[in-house]
Amino acid sequence: MSVSVLSPSRLLGDVSGILQAASLLILLLLLIKAAQLYLHRQWLLKALQQFPCPPSHWLFGHIQEFQQDQELQRIQKWVETFPSACPHWLWGGKVRVQLHDPDYMKVILGRSDPKSHGSYRFLAPWIGYGLLLLNGQTWFQHRRMLTPAFHYDILKPYVGLMADSVRVMLDKWEELLGQDSPLEVFQHVSLMTLDTIMKCAFSHQGSIQVDRPSDPTEEGSTTEGGGAGEDQEEEALGFSGHPPLGQRTTWTRCPTPPCALRRH
Repeated sequence: MSVSVLSPSRLLGDVSGILQAASLLILLLLLIKAAQLYLHRQWLLKALQQFPCPPSHWLFGHIQEFQQDQELQRIQKWVETFPSACPHWLWGGKVRVQLHDPDYMKVILGRSDPKSHGSYRFLAPWIGYGLLLLNGQTWFQHRRMLTPAFHYDILKPYVGLMADSVRVMLDKWEELLGQDSPLEVFQHVSLMTLDTIMKCAFSHQGSIQVDRPSDPTEEGSTTEGGGAGEDQEEEALGFSGHPPLGQRTTWTRCPTPPCALRRH
């Protein structure tokens, strides 16, 4: 009876051979992936050769041109230089075409091409496959079902309410522009959107934009009184004295707004 024992040198030689084979395999896969990215970039360059754009880095694209505090100025310069459309390279193999001409936008929006799954697929677990994520015949069926709800005759009464909310926002901008200071429009637009939804969907009387100051300095002064900030937040939401979270609130339809609010 003979017993064979592997020597340490032979064992190390086998491990070294496996590592060398794995390294060669990884290197081969990297070379194949690099070749695929190169061919994909060349295909994109050929497909977008009719749309001129500023010089871009082969790897970083146009990221270096867009500074955090100069992005809007750079976009305005691109619109003046390329009035129709301009490719925006995000990185080596990723490009986004920015459309500046309304005629170009009409052509794109009039097509029924399938949606890109690159960004929308992350929304599916939260919102499901509805009108935003569907394609093809299923999308047309859902769209046909929703078309009567968004008919112009139904939305026409709300146009005046939307215009009033926008007019209030523009009036506030005119007052703030006289202060010769930068104007952050995000919070103003958010309040205008909330104001429009409250008027159209909940028949809210008044204007949330007027009840709640959108200037951070004014908003900070209202919270100095302890509970004053909470009262102001309730007025901003349009539910002054609304019930706590554990208390259920139901809306009841009525022929004339505002609808009655019942608490249970």
